[in-house]
Amino acid sequence: VQNTDQEFRVRLDLGKTFTPDDVKITTTDKQLCIRAKHEERPEKNCTVCREMTRIYTLPPDVDPKEVTSTMNKEGVLFLKAAKKSLETKEVPIAVEYKG
Repeated sequence: VQNTDQEFRVRLDLGKTFTPDDVKITTTDKQLCIRAKHEERPEKNCTVCREMTRIYTLPPDVDPKEVTSTMNKEGVLFLKAAKKSLETKEVPIAVEYKG
């Protein structure tokens, strides 16, 4: 996890176990949740299931709607989100005259 002045980044090595279709990423106002689930059916009558969940707390200056993700062929998942400005901006308000 890297939290710089410009962006928030997460790098997660999922290995070759999970494909992009196995990964589900969701955000709330305060959290980033990464879930991955993969099932294999070996020749014997059993099922092997691999599952992982990671939950990260988002910094207050990260817009949860702006998180993007990519995954490379080695199974490394990259997520990033640009920081939003927390500065208060001056907003002009028109004065309506009723006379």
